[in-house]
Amino acid sequence: MGQLRARLVFELGDAVYRGDDQATEKARGQVRELDELAAQRGAEMEAVVARTQARLERRRLEVQATEMVELPDQPAQPGEGAPGGPAVIPEPYPPPDEGNPPEPAIMPEPGPLAPEEPREGRRGA
Repeated sequence: MGQLRARLVFELGDAVYRGDDQATEKARGQVRELDELAAQRGAEMEAVVARTQARLERRRLEVQATEMVELPDQPAQPGEGAPGGPAVIPEPYPPPDEGNPPEPAIMPEPGPLAPEEPREGRRGA
């Protein structure tokens, strides 16, 4: 098609140069028809290529080896695996605007007293 188009364009140029309007229109029509045919063939070839690639991809998936994936038993510890977002930086303790942090009680606080149970063997005092 490329060689035929080159010959037709040469004939078109010759007709234009000679001033032959009838030959010019004929050559333009032939070049136009050839360009349309080439575009049609190009679209057909692209469709064939696309169908072939899709078929090859399906065939590759059919023969592809199955891969086993092991799921973790426990959730990932911080710092393991792919990060899900920005790094989490813990807040300092105590916060900078507070004075001394509260300290835990040294001795447990007293609770309510248990009621006394009457003792046997003693009556009246």
